[in-house]
Amino acid sequence: MMVNTSAQPTQSAQLGQLLMLASSNLPIGSYTYSQGVESAIESGVVSDESSTLTFMQDYLALAVIGYELPILGLIMCALSQGREAIAANLAHDYHAGLESKEFVLESQQLAQAMVSWLNEVLSLGIPAEIPEDGFLPLFAHIAQHWQLPLAQSMTTYGFAQLENMVLAAVKTVPLGQMAGQRILWQLQSELGAQVDALSDDVQHAFDTLITSTNTSNTLGNSEESDCQQLCQDLYESLNISNNLPNLAILSSMHEEQYSRLFRS
Repeated sequence: MMVNTSAQPTQSAQLGQLLMLASSNLPIGSYTYSQGVESAIESGVVSDESSTLTFMQDYLALAVIGYELPILGLIMCALSQGREAIAANLAHDYHAGLESKEFVLESQQLAQAMVSWLNEVLSLGIPAEIPEDGFLPLFAHIAQHWQLPLAQSMTTYGFAQLENMVLAAVKTVPLGQMAGQRILWQLQSELGAQVDALSDDVQHAFDTLITSTNTSNTLGNSEESDCQQLCQDLYESLNISNNLPNLAILSSMHEEQYSRLFRS
């Protein structure tokens, strides 16, 4: 568990922290991953500006907004209310739901790179169990530790993913820089149009379910089965799903792609 006893950071300080987390270069080198884009190019799913945008819009809607951002938000909500058992269960479920060996390795490697930065540069001393479930749960812990706003944290995580994918397409399709900028602008506009409502829905769903369980004296240290049921109820209330078979197939194909330049 990470405990933040510092005063509420200023907006300028928070902006700097968000920009660091959004960087594809530092601190974790996420630019070396393509989130399935390179395999989609090899298979012909992505071949030009139009098909690139279509592929990434689907990824944004199904993988980012439909799954990863709600999980990120729920973990942050749980941590903010001292519900570490729920946060841990959500993190375990997320890690178990990664659909290919390649995606598991990506998540673990990004988490380890982030831990090295946090420990060696910021001297935070990250507990060993936090990065075990991969990058997204670690991101949620850091965002909550820094008391970053929920919607901005979700936006930052989503934008970082989209920028990596666009950069991979610009290099590999290849696309021109302006084509890449057009795609990224469209994607971030769609993300921005939905993230405020999504963060409100996540916060409302968490607060409502916590209140309705009427287990405030036991939930923080509840039995694992109780946490699993609560997480299942949260998934259902927010319609969260990670059933993306085509993306899993592309990732599995990429593991043996002879021409690969990226690590995923």
